[in-house]
Amino acid sequence: MITVEPILLEPRAIRFYADHPIEYVKEVVGATPDENQGPILESCAKKQLTSVRSGHGIGKSAVESWIIKWVMYSRPFPKVPCTAPTQHQLHDILWAELNKWNRQSADGGLFEWTDERFYHKAHREEWFAVPRTATKPDALQGFHADHVFYVIDEASGVADKIFEPVLGALSTEGAGLLACGNPTQLAGWFFDSHNKNRGMYSVFHIDGRNSPRVSKQFVQMIINMYGEDSDVFRVRVAGEFPKAMPDSFVPLDWVERNSEKVLLVVLPRMIDIGIDVSRYGDDESVICPVFDKKYQQKPEIYNHNDTMELTGRTVQMVERYNEKYQNRPTKIKVDCDGLGVGVHDRLKEIIKERRWKHVTVHEGHFGGKGGLLKSDDPVRFSNSTGLMWGILREKLRHDDIVLWYDDRQISQISNRKYRVNSDGEIELERKEDMKKRGLTSPDRADALVLALWEPQSKIFAGRMDIY
Repeated sequence: MITVEPILLEPRAIRFYADHPIEYVKEVVGATPDENQGPILESCAKKQLTSVRSGHGIGKSAVESWIIKWVMYSRPFPKVPCTAPTQHQLHDILWAELNKWNRQSADGGLFEWTDERFYHKAHREEWFAVPRTATKPDALQGFHADHVFYVIDEASGVADKIFEPVLGALSTEGAGLLACGNPTQLAGWFFDSHNKNRGMYSVFHIDGRNSPRVSKQFVQMIINMYGEDSDVFRVRVAGEFPKAMPDSFVPLDWVERNSEKVLLVVLPRMIDIGIDVSRYGDDESVICPVFDKKYQQKPEIYNHNDTMELTGRTVQMVERYNEKYQNRPTKIKVDCDGLGVGVHDRLKEIIKERRWKHVTVHEGHFGGKGGLLKSDDPVRFSNSTGLMWGILREKLRHDDIVLWYDDRQISQISNRKYRVNSDGEIELERKEDMKKRGLTSPDRADALVLALWEPQSKIFAGRMDIY
């Protein structure tokens, strides 16, 4: 239990801290704001609206927590609605950060923190802060008091319809706002607060390279993996909004330098086969073999075939490899988000019938759970499509794969775009959007990434170890 000096509870001290949040943070919370955090705290005391765009890791969750406590301490009967686009960002990060600072604060134990409310112990229903996930239009409605202060985390991902009630509340005297986030979106109220509506806000831009809290190793890792001209660098490090056009996920020169017109003759230790299944239109069904997770063999490509024919073609490929390479361990991975389920199930039956103990069949799913490729990666992928394509990207980046030379495959790999979504995650362009740009479905590339994917790898705590 922290012993509280009597002056902290006197009205004159409260009046002083009401205009001096930096001193409050130092003397009551027990933290030392850095040169970027201090001006944000001062802005919240002097300006009604404060908007902060920044790179990753500059300590914005700490600033938001300090502001919540400062408002609760220095204003009578305040209401502090707090929101973020996702429950993870709101509860696991911001709300947990508030609990940490409250535990160590020397405010005489005035406030109680729970999962659902942070409140004055003597006025639970009238003096509080609450977390509200920004998923419904009424998330920020219904807060009426002389002192209402909104804290909006990852603000670029909070939709205009969620923010609209805030505008009405901010028209009253005594209301305030702190909005922080990575600048992931090129439209919306947060974008406007740093552009056409900039005159209404006290605006801050924090480049991670100028923050003492961001390691040089993190910055260099982003540069090495994505380049300084990429949107990942702009959003996650520089704190800048993305470019008008999305980036290509895999640079063209990486694909070209790893594509060989004459493949090496390799005696494989293991064989992986990825199958992307299509049936109608211009889409292709592709059977893609890769030796030792490194040497792509010439894929077999079919149009307008049924699932049983594709199953038969796959069995023929396995038979050839069995005879040529003496039953090397073989994994067949089938895209099972659609027609591929039939191919998968029939292949399992055939393998069982023929007693091929060295051959296994696995379901592959695009659009499943996302995460990290490796535990020390700086950026998450939003779904399994990004994770699987990320494996190919890393191999190309490190020149750790030799591809069969095919102009259409090169085009499919290098023309898929990506964006950084509102959660700061990498999200690959959908096939439907690629077709709207006049491109074909990336069937050859999908079969290749299925072959490289390792079915035994699992996501632990949001990461997938692939090496």
